[in-house]
Amino acid sequence: MNVLNPIFTEKAACQDCYKCLRECAVKAIKVEGGRAAVVPELCVLCGHCVDICPAGAKKVRDDLGRAQLLAASGGAVASLAPSFVSEFPGVDPAGLVAAIRALGFVAVSETARGADLVARQLAQALSDEAAPREGGRSGEPAGRAFISSACPTVVEYLKKYRPALGARVTALYSPLLAHAAELRDGSPAGTKVVFIGPCISKKREADLFSGLVDVVIDFSDLRRWMAERGIDPRAMRPGPADRFSPERAAKGALYPMDGGMIAAIKRYPVPESARFMAFSGLDEIERALSGLDDADFDGPVFLELLACPGGCVNGPRVSARAGTIAKRLAVQAYADGAADRSGSAPRRLDLSWEPRPVEEAKPDPAALAAVLKSTGKQGPDDELNCGGCGYDACRDFAAAVLAGKAERDMCVSYMRSLAQKKANGLIAAMPSGVVIVDKDLNVVECNENFARLLGEEAERLWEAKPGLAGAELQKLLPFGRYFMDALAGAPPLDKDLRLGRRILHAKIFGIEAGAYAGGVIQDVTAPWVRKDRVVSQARKVISKNLAVVQKIAYLLGENAAETEATLSSIIESFDEGEEGDER
Repeated sequence: MNVLNPIFTEKAACQDCYKCLRECAVKAIKVEGGRAAVVPELCVLCGHCVDICPAGAKKVRDDLGRAQLLAASGGAVASLAPSFVSEFPGVDPAGLVAAIRALGFVAVSETARGADLVARQLAQALSDEAAPREGGRSGEPAGRAFISSACPTVVEYLKKYRPALGARVTALYSPLLAHAAELRDGSPAGTKVVFIGPCISKKREADLFSGLVDVVIDFSDLRRWMAERGIDPRAMRPGPADRFSPERAAKGALYPMDGGMIAAIKRYPVPESARFMAFSGLDEIERALSGLDDADFDGPVFLELLACPGGCVNGPRVSARAGTIAKRLAVQAYADGAADRSGSAPRRLDLSWEPRPVEEAKPDPAALAAVLKSTGKQGPDDELNCGGCGYDACRDFAAAVLAGKAERDMCVSYMRSLAQKKANGLIAAMPSGVVIVDKDLNVVECNENFARLLGEEAERLWEAKPGLAGAELQKLLPFGRYFMDALAGAPPLDKDLRLGRRILHAKIFGIEAGAYAGGVIQDVTAPWVRKDRVVSQARKVISKNLAVVQKIAYLLGENAAETEATLSSIIESFDEGEEGDER
């Protein structure tokens, strides 16, 4: 299915900050022309970049229009994620069902029903694994780790970045796919399934399994849709038909919180030798899986892995990714009211799980070294590994540059060094003396011409320590008070000051209030400066004279106009008088 990746960048809004790259757990961001773009082949759709983008440039594909068309066409069923309990606190579930049905859905069913099916099958799989192996000693438990396939982001992560663990992922549909299969089996032909939940990666799951799930929208889409239609779930008066179809889910309602999947599985018969562990958050999952390839277990181990810290209640499209305790309590309370149908018949829904490892070519060492040198990293001691570019190490950044995923000017230390070199070059090339001081009037930087202005002793200091960094300005110049004024926020000073037998023309200004000030100083007694000043002063005199002449001309013109008007009025009055006398 050729559709837009569920997460993309609105390039016009991208502010060249690289925060998404720094925060991305799998570095699925490509920077080109200073703009960060998501690389679909690398992305696991955790949605973290959408959350943290300060400019809001990371967008989620809007599928609401497709869902609205399906609902309007008739025969659409809504599969509502179990995290609705924490997303709509205080809302009567029947009222929410009534609101969703008012949007055009023929029925609303809990995705947690699929979780019930998956939990029942997982319990059976653990029991089968714990049974004696064929040909083994009686009672010998099998040692195998099972990784849940419930979270599509985790599945994408394992497919791409830990493909060796593929055999450990359960060959089962996710709760959504299991539920969609159940809905289609028990519904008329042509039934459409629309999932509503907190997840972005479910959109890709729907793209891959379009025969089961037609479209995915999130809770924010649902709120927007209801607002457009003027529907308030709190104000709904549900009728007898406003209930979950065909009935409420059982303990699958626990799935949206970390550890909830394990709790649901334990509602069914499980072997005593089975061990259960839950991990949430991609960083924690990465650490937890380290060494699992070679681990040996004395019994079956089930690993519940959820990409979002705290579980689906903190999914990327919930209204607030906080308040986990309150959310867990709400989910737990709702699940406690569900009927326990542990005796229901198992339903086998196999998932074809195919690893799609990300192929990362190893960079040529010589090419890698060339990139490092081009960013000022002449050797290992220059590799700061500061992470400012978004990569943990300078060599990772250099490899990304070679792969076309990064640009050299993303290196903060390189750009700072480059800017410093340019500034130093400009300062050194200026014929005037230039000095920059800090709040304590210690020299931060100066050029050689500044040292020459101060005399032989200062020149010798410059030769020993170019730039005179750290030198006390008060010991070099007698008029440091003007720099103090500039630091305090005074307007720039443009003044002639005496130093011995010489006259220095100084322009002293603040660079950063209370932190840095600068000065540009000329010896106006120097022959070349005197010549320039004579020319400059001559130009000023000419400009002033021209202004005076223009003003005189204006006044003369104005007076002439007034005189002409007065004389004209006198002549006219005489003419009128003479005509009257003749009469």
